[in-house]
Amino acid sequence: MITIALSKGRQLKDFIQYLDEINLTEWSTALKSVSRELVIQTKDTRFILVKGEDVPVYVEEGIADLGITGSDILIEQNCNINNLMDLPFGYCHFAIASKEKKDVYPVVATKYVNFTRQYFDSIKQPVKIIKLNGSVELAATIDMADAIMDIVQSGKTLHDNGLSEQVRLDDINARLISNKHAYFSKYDEIQTIINQLKVTNDVHN
Repeated sequence: MITIALSKGRQLKDFIQYLDEINLTEWSTALKSVSRELVIQTKDTRFILVKGEDVPVYVEEGIADLGITGSDILIEQNCNINNLMDLPFGYCHFAIASKEKKDVYPVVATKYVNFTRQYFDSIKQPVKIIKLNGSVELAATIDMADAIMDIVQSGKTLHDNGLSEQVRLDDINARLISNKHAYFSKYDEIQTIINQLKVTNDVHN
């Protein structure tokens, strides 16, 4: 049996929609029936539902053989996993947003400290980074920060908080990842799932 770690929330809804589109109804039906369960089991597959940031951790530790998470999380973290392939949902992008465009942003609030540091280092601009875990937009709205670094999908949340996207950065989408040991010890089962998901293997170790 293969165990797959899934991110709760919007990405789970996108995954279920994708399963319906490719007629993988056994999985989608099981996941749609979830109320507060964190472990869901079908005939050959067990799903565990965790926070998005924790998906790579469960996979790295071998609790899950596979995981589906956003490429933003993989960029931010440095987990020892196989980054297997793109999945066709969860599209968004990194962006710097603020009330108004400026030449420099001395103070930036973000959940993505490593990515933010790498970006500002690459443009050789000093920056103070304030790490927040939620409602990042508020930091720029109340002038705690000059700007925020966050992921943007439609831009509605930015607009609702009086912010505008100033710099568009890396594109993001869902990725299928695997535990390094499981990729070899359960290779046939993993390839079956890859075929079921109708995606092309482009493994990056």
